[in-house]
Amino acid sequence: MRVGPSRLQTVIRVKDIQVKSAQKELAQIKVKKDQEQGALNALEEQKSSAMSNAAREMKSRARDLQTSRAFLQCLSRQIRDQEQAVQTVSDQEDSKRGELVEKTKSQQMITKIEEKRQTEQAKEDDRKAQRVIDVLAQRVKSDQ
Repeated sequence: MRVGPSRLQTVIRVKDIQVKSAQKELAQIKVKKDQEQGALNALEEQKSSAMSNAAREMKSRARDLQTSRAFLQCLSRQIRDQEQAVQTVSDQEDSKRGELVEKTKSQQMITKIEEKRQTEQAKEDDRKAQRVIDVLAQRVKSDQ
């Protein structure tokens, strides 16, 4: 009977690699989300600054008002687009987190199966060793 690593050890190593890979991808997505959120915050800050400047300059030329209005509309579009980008990254993060949870559960399940197999193998080895001891004890008794 072979006494080496079981096939489950290979599966456990593969599952471990998959979990680590998913964790790295999730970390990358978090960084990207933080960057997108930072860009969104910068746009919103720029818009609020532009709006406060426009409110301070009540007496402006029509051309300046049109330019200011166009700029604010452009910022509003950029903010909507950036909000959508943040939402997309958040969806990716949620998806990857779910994938990571599933991979972790799968890894833990295989690990538990391997532990049970090892426990059973150890019990079987103990039983065999006990049988050998019993047989030797019987022979020693019968020889006396």
